[in-house]
Amino acid sequence: MTSKTIVITGAAQGIGAAAGRLLAEQGNTLILADRNLDGLEEIAASCRAGAAEVHVCPVDIADRAVVQSALGGLCRRIGRIDALVNAAGIADENEPDDAAAWDRIIGINLGGTYNTTQAVLPYLADGGRIVNVSSILGRAGKIRNTAYCASKHGVLGFTKGLALDLAARKITVNAILPAWVDTPMLRQELARQASVIGTETGNLLRNARRAIPLRRLIEADETAALINFLLSDAASAITAQGITIDAGFTCGV
Repeated sequence: MTSKTIVITGAAQGIGAAAGRLLAEQGNTLILADRNLDGLEEIAASCRAGAAEVHVCPVDIADRAVVQSALGGLCRRIGRIDALVNAAGIADENEPDDAAAWDRIIGINLGGTYNTTQAVLPYLADGGRIVNVSSILGRAGKIRNTAYCASKHGVLGFTKGLALDLAARKITVNAILPAWVDTPMLRQELARQASVIGTETGNLLRNARRAIPLRRLIEADETAALINFLLSDAASAITAQGITIDAGFTCGV
């Protein structure tokens, strides 16, 4: 892949950070966005040895005005963006009647994906790429996750519709649907579940591995490799797709 200018949200940890490190190794210019400034600076420092340039953009993606000003303004100064990776999100659980949690989760996962795309799109070059991080729960349900499931189903629908809107410009738009990726977000979620049922997080991890056909979690670097492929010239005919990476957990559903 030739050197590109790539925006990555949720870049301070997990899938976004892994994507940043991999894309930096190829000499790309990166714009790393997250609300966690300390985490951003740490990832940026690790990327600068390989990347052409690294720009840090601390931003709450749920705040549309701030996204337009901070991220949109940075894209305007740079002038040309070749790709956008929407990896920011939260995985909080919620009760079905918890309106505050609903608004927060939908606002970040789905609204935030829209906000960042809206801010970057005026500067995205023809033939560019957008990759959105949805979830296997963009196709399935889970107890105490109505908001998260709705948000990730929404990201998948947004991906498919946007792909058709941008097809005339040869911009591809795809989503990845990970499950059981070994990230801080997953371990925090399992720790909360373990606390509720009175067990150890390690027990839940062992149970999860037994339920996965390949008997292991997905590494964040593996999701980054899939993102890297979808950003590449080799993937120029792939658009409007949701691609699952789950070690066989959903058996192809």
